[in-house]
Formats: sequence, C-alpha cells, structure tokens
Amino acid sequence: MPTRRAWALFILSAILYFLANQTQVGWIYIITDGIIGLLIVAAIYSWGMLTGIRASRELRPVSADPTEPESQTDEFELTLPTFHEDDPIEISLCFQQTGLRPALLVGGLEQCSFAAAEDVVQPFFVSTLFRGQTNSLTYRTTCDRRGVYSFGPLRLESKGPFGLFHTQNTVAAPGEILIYPAYHPLKRLRLFEKRELAEQAALRVGRGSQVIGTREYRTGDSLRQIHWRSTARTGQLVVKEFSDDEQQAFTVVLDLQTDLSIGAGKFSTFETAIRLAASFGYYATQKNIPLRLVGSSPKWTPPAMPLGWWGLLNYLAKTQNDGHEPLAQVLNRLPASTFVVVLISRPHETIIRALAALAQPGRQTLAVFITPDGVLPPPASALKQPGLMVKSVSPHNWVEVVTNL
Repeated sequence: MPTRRAWALFILSAILYFLANQTQVGWIYIITDGIIGLLIVAAIYSWGMLTGIRASRELRPVSADPTEPESQTDEFELTLPTFHEDDPIEISLCFQQTGLRPALLVGGLEQCSFAAAEDVVQPFFVSTLFRGQTNSLTYRTTCDRRGVYSFGPLRLESKGPFGLFHTQNTVAAPGEILIYPAYHPLKRLRLFEKRELAEQAALRVGRGSQVIGTREYRTGDSLRQIHWRSTARTGQLVVKEFSDDEQQAFTVVLDLQTDLSIGAGKFSTFETAIRLAASFGYYATQKNIPLRLVGSSPKWTPPAMPLGWWGLLNYLAKTQNDGHEPLAQVLNRLPASTFVVVLISRPHETIIRALAALAQPGRQTLAVFITPDGVLPPPASALKQPGLMVKSVSPHNWVEVVTNL
C-alpha cells in the first residue's frame, strides 16, 4: 500500500512530466523517470518482503533480587521454568529471515495478555534482517494474574525501503504459559496443631467404630449402617459414616458459584480465595497431610483424590468460578475430615446456617470470610459453635491474617 510519501512523489512526477511535456526540457524528463523508477523499485522490493520472516518466543524467569546473578540454563536441565503471580519474567522474540531479500524497517506489536494493563502492548522494531540472520528482542514484564495464557500471532509491518510502501504480514509465534497463583509459604497453623486436635485420630470414612456423620444410602451399603432416626425424619434411607483411624485429613472448600465474587481483577474476593487455598495447601503438603479440595463447578470440580503440591497448583491456576450450586449445599454434603477450611467469597445467610450445622465430633472448622475491607459480616460474628473459628480477611491483608492463625 502506498504511503503519503509515495503519493507525494507520484504527484510530483506527474507535475514534472507535464512541465517537461510543455517545455521539452530534457533534464526534467530525466528527473521524472528517476522518480517513477524509484517508486517501481520500492514497490517491487516491498512486495513479499515480510513473507520469509519466521518468529519464535522464549520465556525466562528473572531474579527478583537485582544483586543475585541470573541462573544460566543447563543444557541437561529438563525442568521447565515455573511462574507465579507477581513474578518478573523476561520474554525474547527471535526473528529469522528465510527469504532472499533483506527485511528492512520491520516493526510490530506484541500482545502480552498476562501482563499488567500498562504492559499488555509491547512494541518492537528491527532495522535490518538479512537472509539467515537471527535477531532477538527482549522485554521484561510481570506475571500479573494466574491462569493459562496463549500467545497469538505477531502482526509485522514495514515501510522499507525509503518509506514509500506499507506492507503487512502475520507470523505465527505459538506459545503458552501457565501462571500459578501467589501463595504464602505457611509454616505453622496453630489452630490445626492444637494438642487436643493433633493427638486424636483423623476422622476419615472407613470401618472404624466412631460415628462421624451421615449420608444418603448408596447401593452396596450394609443395612447395619442405616441411621433409623434420620431415615424416619427424612423419609429416605440414611446411613452412618464411621471413622478410619489411619491418618489425618485436611479439606479446603472453595465457593465456585458464578457471579458471587466481589471486586474485579487480581484483587477480587475469589482470587484471594485461590491464594488462600494455595497457602493452606502448602502447609498441608509440607506436613504430609492428605489434602482435598471441595467445590462444585460444571468444568472445574476438584478431583476427589488427595492432591500433591503441583497438582494443587495446576488446579488452582486454571479454575474459575462458573458453578451454579450454592456453597451452602456443598457444605451440607461435606466429606468427613479432621480440619476443614471454608473460603467464602461473598457472605450469605444460607452459608451462615450451613456453617452452624458443620459441627461434628473431632472436626475443627475454620471459616474465612473474604470481604473488600476485611470486616467480618455481623451475622458471621454471631457464630459460636464448638469447633468453629471465624476469621475475616481482605485482598490486601490476607497474608498477615493467615500468618497469625
């Protein structure tokens, strides 16, 4: 596409040709032919100049301490780099020209969707790129928010040579990055480490002798396990759940119901719940305590099995609150566990009632209300059930509160 400069030269050549035709002065014809020849050469050179460019992308973590030297990549290192929220990252764009003609004055925009708003658009410019030559451009930004992000194709443009014709091309540069949520490396949880709680056996569903709860009848359940009082009250078969005294269990409950998060972006109450879940998960996995996540979502329902550290981070990095089942219903069918943490993104009266009904022998429950200002809702402050502790945090003070638990 001709630029304004090309149109100006074309108009000038037309004027000079008219003058030369009227005056029959030879040197005006020469200047006119030179301008027209320049336009033709520039048009031919620009056409297809960008089609031979290939692009690739490399992601590298950056040390947060400027005095610490950046680690060198070992050629035998098979571990992929990991990135968490707020981690600095270095991104290199590598361009290689495979065509015959050199690419001149190549520019474009890189869309870095996981960066902060002011760093999403990253401009780049390459002055010359000869055949077989590789040119690398590097920029740094920050992993602003957890999630899975894919890089789109790069849109290249050039006005070279001479700035007379504007040419464009789209180059595929596939890439994907998984950003894990930020977390606080919780080393102590005094509420869980109380002597009377630590000394008692964990209450897992099994073949023990202690009744720890009830649930609906399932095919294969023994008739000896039927809880007749609950069956008579509900009109449906209800069976007892017994303890299994092998090991402790740690359960974190997430509210995955859609549209119940307060705030937007990384400082919403739901995103804070994700960071809290990762922090509690860090504690449980470091102490070798079986960790389970509980939530209800058509796409992001947590696995029923205990999760390891990296399995937990992978789930929390990708999950979204797109569920339809209220948190109160999730709490009503909560599996047996020694210690339960309920992360509440938006307080509701039904949740308060469900928390009050969670009390069971040997279970310690921590209900964390996440509010924009960190103030505990009045209905929640009235909860005084045995084995239930209520705390409130905000997206800005959650680390301080968790550290003091």
